[in-house]
Amino acid sequence: MPYWSYPMGSAAAIRALMVTRDMGLTAAFTDISREFGISAQKSKSSNGGVPDELSLSKYEALLIDFETVPQTVPIFTTIRQSPANRNAVVFAVVGSPDSRQRAREQGATFVLERPLEGEGIRRVLHAAYGMMTSERRRYFRCGAEIAVQLVRDSGEEHACKTINISSSGMAVSGSSSFKAGEKLHLALTLPGSASQVRARATVVWDDKHGKTGLSVECANPQMQLELDSWLDAQFQPNLKQ
Repeated sequence: MPYWSYPMGSAAAIRALMVTRDMGLTAAFTDISREFGISAQKSKSSNGGVPDELSLSKYEALLIDFETVPQTVPIFTTIRQSPANRNAVVFAVVGSPDSRQRAREQGATFVLERPLEGEGIRRVLHAAYGMMTSERRRYFRCGAEIAVQLVRDSGEEHACKTINISSSGMAVSGSSSFKAGEKLHLALTLPGSASQVRARATVVWDDKHGKTGLSVECANPQMQLELDSWLDAQFQPNLKQ
């Protein structure tokens, strides 16, 4: 995980920061965002400065109102320089050809034009949804207890259970300990699947008390697809809990 991380339980909502002085826009975007499992909050720095929130939290999306925020260039500069927020989807709200052009030049991902209508906001959020969830999906770890078999190159077998699983790694618990950098063969059967996922695993850490972290490379693309598809099924319901 990067130095910024998602708070416990934050898979329940994608986060959006609104930089605007328009209370009607704030209310409409907040209400419609909620339909998509997006938690939208209004920046406290909507008076024209760079939002302090950008240095404190991670957001999947930002809404910037080009009609009520006088200085938007510093905000875009901060976004691009932010390790946490540089990949955020940026919605620009415009009301004239000039502001529309500035939004495009500064790098807005989507443009919302005044007068705003609820259905228009919904269409744009629907179009942007995959982009907003892509990075969260990348770092998603599913807490699950699944039997997993670890085998050393010598043939020595170790029965463990997963603690959590991601697309490229997992934490496991068992009675064995391993050395950092050690290579293992891994096999497990995902819930609801009849086929076995096999992978080459590398020990990333071991606490010497029965818990081990592994990076995982599936044996072939089909097995990676099966793992990712299973994770997707666990991930999507969590977005709107």
